[in-house]
Amino acid sequence: MHRKTRREQSERIKESKIHMTFPQSNIAYIPQNTAEETGKYISDILALHIDKPILLLLAGGSSVKVLDYIKPEYLHDQITVTVTDERFTDDIGDNNFDTLQTTSFYNELIQVDAFCINTSVWEGDTVEGHAARFEKNIKEWMKDFPKGIIIGLYGMGADGHTAGIIPGVYQGEEFNKKFNTEDTYIAITDDKRPAADFPLRITTTLSFMKKVQYPIFYITGQNKVDALKKALDEKVSYEEVPARVILDMQKPMIFTDIQL
Repeated sequence: MHRKTRREQSERIKESKIHMTFPQSNIAYIPQNTAEETGKYISDILALHIDKPILLLLAGGSSVKVLDYIKPEYLHDQITVTVTDERFTDDIGDNNFDTLQTTSFYNELIQVDAFCINTSVWEGDTVEGHAARFEKNIKEWMKDFPKGIIIGLYGMGADGHTAGIIPGVYQGEEFNKKFNTEDTYIAITDDKRPAADFPLRITTTLSFMKKVQYPIFYITGQNKVDALKKALDEKVSYEEVPARVILDMQKPMIFTDIQL
């Protein structure tokens, strides 16, 4: 099977005058097929930047459904893929990157020789070492490709968390120092609360998220209504609802089945 080169893809896009389906509003209420529409939107962004280096960060959880709808013809060897956050566990069923590797989307990445920043937990890993390796890789990509495009697919929990930034774990200055310091792109969430499903997480920070040119939020489930309303309220703090960073990101786009 012949796979088109980036030049051929680019020429096809120019010839067909492809319609970029960027919604005018930054909230797309889609009661059905939300994952499909999110995937189409990401495909449009990839098509728009077909000849540029791209860093694509992907959320875990229910957001994995979106990957089925990203068009493989817009994938190429200048794309680097990683996750928005990682659960520090070697359980394949819970580790976000390990879950990514089980998808057909990952197989398509392999087909086009795309690069991946692997966040699997290695034997002998410490959470500090894992976080340092992740941050080193992110910063090296940004140094190597200063004009590269960063796309982030994020989710949001019913508690208002996004990526691995969980409300109620850190307060005040400690929260800001950990997640909202200018040059800190990766942080560790150490959730010692008894109810924590995954006590240790390595996450991209709020300061990094503000550098993402195309932040995309896939938010579904009526149990998230209150959290989404707070995330869109500028009077709410990051500490209370980390997803409130949406309002301070570049060109954020929300795909949701929640009618506000």
